[in-house]
Amino acid sequence: MLDPRTEDYLVEGTDFWVVKPSISLAGITGLEALVKGNYIAMRPGDAGNPALRDFVARAKAPPLDLSAPGLHLVLFSDTRGSLEVGSPILFKQVKVGTVQSFQLSRDDKQVAFGVHIEPEHAHLVNSSTRFWNASGITLKGGLSGVEVKSESLQTLLAGGIAFETPNPNASRGNKRVERFSLYSSQEVALQKGVELTIRVPSGDGLSPGTAIRYKGLEVGKVERIELTDDLQAVILYARITQATQQIARAGTQFWVVKPEVSLTRAANLETLVTGQYLEVQPSNQKGAAQKSFTAAAAPPKANAREQGLRLVLSAMRRGSIKPGVVVSYREVPVGKVTDFELGPTSDRVLIHILIEPRYAPLVRSGSRFWNASGIGVDAGLFSGVKVRTESLEALLEGGIAFASPDNPQMGGPAQPGQTFALYDEVKDEWLRWAPKIALEK
Repeated sequence: MLDPRTEDYLVEGTDFWVVKPSISLAGITGLEALVKGNYIAMRPGDAGNPALRDFVARAKAPPLDLSAPGLHLVLFSDTRGSLEVGSPILFKQVKVGTVQSFQLSRDDKQVAFGVHIEPEHAHLVNSSTRFWNASGITLKGGLSGVEVKSESLQTLLAGGIAFETPNPNASRGNKRVERFSLYSSQEVALQKGVELTIRVPSGDGLSPGTAIRYKGLEVGKVERIELTDDLQAVILYARITQATQQIARAGTQFWVVKPEVSLTRAANLETLVTGQYLEVQPSNQKGAAQKSFTAAAAPPKANAREQGLRLVLSAMRRGSIKPGVVVSYREVPVGKVTDFELGPTSDRVLIHILIEPRYAPLVRSGSRFWNASGIGVDAGLFSGVKVRTESLEALLEGGIAFASPDNPQMGGPAQPGQTFALYDEVKDEWLRWAPKIALEK
């Protein structure tokens, strides 16, 4: 039985629900029902709606009417998580509102949360505001220790939503109920930077979270990894957060840094513990903006800026020669291999070398170069067996040696870009050459 004065409110849109005492981690509701007993609460509808006499009580209290003071928002999330009606909305760990309702979105692909911000805190929300699910805890582990993070004890137990407004002076929406995305974490909600894609031959050793570094500093991370449509490569979806303008442009190079262990060389051993990462070399010229890259198979040739005498050696085969292999004179390293390629007619291999400036005078037009890799064996009936190798390093990793003849056969100084033949074997005569050549200071 209702008071006759309420008859005008028994219309379509009027809500009834049973109030029961409820104690949960999100709070205490219906406390007065502990004393008075359960009762039926009512929220009148619009007096202009058609009158009704039959109603179905709601299972719980309806969300606040949009006409109620304060700010009403809708947040969309991929999952509900542990959020409940009554879960707090926090700003700097201060409760400024509550979750009023949740339901599936119209396309059933997301969860829509109805949120109310109290009137005195409504000014904290504008178009730059980012909301995230602050429920539970976040664990981060590494060599430096384990970090445990939670927004508050209440959100740890009962769930909650936190938000931040990076630009307090940003404009405010003009819709009656503004819509926002509800991100899975603070890191995702507030992430900045530029998104890039990097194509690599294989994802071996790479995963979401893999660091992108420049000069030892982290400038971004890999966020997602997918196979290409033709299944021939892997695409890394990355976000660059520092030096974005210099990195996200044409000319920038990426490559994967992984451990290298051999009998004579050990490099990047820290990746055995920390995992592989991507190194980036930003473009040194102002190029067009670019957001899609293909990772290089090896670091870019730093020798492009190195000084010295650059020469080309022509050989029938490459053998074990590769960039970084030592070029020696009398078993003293004086240069290195910088690159190799097929000749214009593909019948020769052209090996590019760099001789250090101080040792450049050693190379003359009459110099002879030979492949010093591996072991040479000379056997004779009377002389026995003679084993010859340039050095242990050349034996294991390959190498190139050269000698210059005595006057007058040595000729003039070699010219930059000059081509020499690379012989497969050394002649004993070359090993006896010992010209006196002054080195640069």
